[in-house]
Amino acid sequence: MSTEQPLGSGPQQRRFFRAAVEFPVAVTVSGNDAVIEGSAVDLSGGGMRVITKNDLSAGQNITLRFSLPEGEREMMVRGRVVLSFFDASRQQYAHGVAFTQIAAPDQSEIVEFIHELQQRART
Repeated sequence: MSTEQPLGSGPQQRRFFRAAVEFPVAVTVSGNDAVIEGSAVDLSGGGMRVITKNDLSAGQNITLRFSLPEGEREMMVRGRVVLSFFDASRQQYAHGVAFTQIAAPDQSEIVEFIHELQQRART
């Protein structure tokens, strides 16, 4: 009998820590020039959860444009919608987005930002 745990079980299986956030994000769906305004509500070095008034389908490729709170420059990150559902409490759609293309300095800045949030939360 195998004692291996299935992937995704057990404590914190993610590569990056996550943090609750709230900042604006512009979403562009690949093949469409329309910009969808949204808000990031969860962030990690590997992805984010975005809330929008528009429904997006799992598997869609998107581009995200945002600046971190207190950040001075805009980041542009490509991602894929991996989860999408209607959030009844917010009356909007929530989309789990995995980053598929992110510049190393942007990813480092996100990871550092989350680390600082965690440090502040401990004090």
